[in-house]
Amino acid sequence: MDVIQISKKELEDIIERKVKEALIKALMELTPYVSEEEQKEIDKIAGQPEDYRNEFETWNGQ
Repeated sequence: MDVIQISKKELEDIIERKVKEALIKALMELTPYVSEEEQKEIDKIAGQPEDYRNEFETWNGQ
């Protein structure tokens, strides 16, 4: 096995990137498929993401 040396910052960046990739993959596997018809119904009931921007910014602290 080859041994390499990297800085602590590089290792942290690699770990952060890989954890993000794993979380996105898991989320995608858990998210159900939604047909166009279902999405239109959801949009009609819930509105668009822009409709929630101010609420999200307040919740997110920005």
